[in-house]
Amino acid sequence: MDKLFDLDNPFFRFISKLVDVVWLNILWLIFSIPVVTIGASTTAMYSVTMKMARDKEGYLFQGFWKSFKENFKQATIIWIILLIVGTILGTDIYYFYHSTSKYAKFGMAAMIALSSLALCTTAYIFPLQAQFENSVKQTIKNAFIICVRHLPWTVLLLAIYIAAAIGLYITAFLIGIFVFGLTAFLTSFIYNKIFIRYIPDEMKNEY
Repeated sequence: MDKLFDLDNPFFRFISKLVDVVWLNILWLIFSIPVVTIGASTTAMYSVTMKMARDKEGYLFQGFWKSFKENFKQATIIWIILLIVGTILGTDIYYFYHSTSKYAKFGMAAMIALSSLALCTTAYIFPLQAQFENSVKQTIKNAFIICVRHLPWTVLLLAIYIAAAIGLYITAFLIGIFVFGLTAFLTSFIYNKIFIRYIPDEMKNEY
């Protein structure tokens, strides 16, 4: 009977994680309101969820705020770069889709291929920013290399993100109170599995 109410039993640990995910989701939404801060907010969220996935999380808000401040400048630059690239690719896709040129299909295929590659790379950028200290250029380069090197995991990550996006659309954003945090938490298990390979042996015990 005592074990039933033991806060360390699997049920209470699950409930605790779920509450943390909802709270983290709210933090992410609040800190993303200015839009330009989405990069820093996403980095902070992954900094927390990757620790949660390893059962090494501390105080949630303090961890989120610490990462947000430390990564604000670099994550914001990355976010602006992604917005610019996304705008260019989106504009090109729109142009080729409505174009009557005989080369439109080739242009559309090329833009879709580039967009897919950009999307795969983006999937790793903010988790990498949260875990490793690198320049903006190196972070983007590493994200590209890892997305190609670990292509099966990349496909799984995209499937999870697409499923979350579909869920948001179907429910008219009603599940927005937890879906961002939950998606970050679930994908963090994958990121941890991949990133451990790139951490020096002498530091793996601290990971």
